[in-house]
Amino acid sequence: MPSHAEKNPIEIENYYHIIDPKRKLSEKERAEEVNRVLVNMPACFPEALRYVMTRFGFTQEALAFESKVSESTIGRYRNEKVKSFSEKNVVALCVAMHLPPWLSFELIAKAGFSLAATREQQAYLMVLSCMYMRSVDEVNDYLKERGADLLSQVAV
Repeated sequence: MPSHAEKNPIEIENYYHIIDPKRKLSEKERAEEVNRVLVNMPACFPEALRYVMTRFGFTQEALAFESKVSESTIGRYRNEKVKSFSEKNVVALCVAMHLPPWLSFELIAKAGFSLAATREQQAYLMVLSCMYMRSVDEVNDYLKERGADLLSQVAV
């Protein structure tokens, strides 16, 4: 009987796409690279956001366009100009960067969130676990169908 990975190779590739875009690493090398990313990620959210953006090649302008979070808001997040972060914006940034769940959850934790308490947070958990390769617009459509608040709506 084929394993889950053999039946769903695209899901597995997507899960590791950010650390193995050319799909050349072995399973052991992928695990080591995930560990390296997580160990080297700074403890505070602004530095962690800068780290992820730099490490994986996201510009502030492109991220603003894809996430529908304003460039000025992303700049404030990156430069520690705010004391708290919008849960919706952080989820939108993770979706826009197509971060796999293991990386999204780490970044969200550094922003001070835990996605399990409310119905809306559970919807975000679903999005980050299963829809991370979708666009923010597609995720917003999904959330709208379920009567949940949209992530973000306007890029500046």
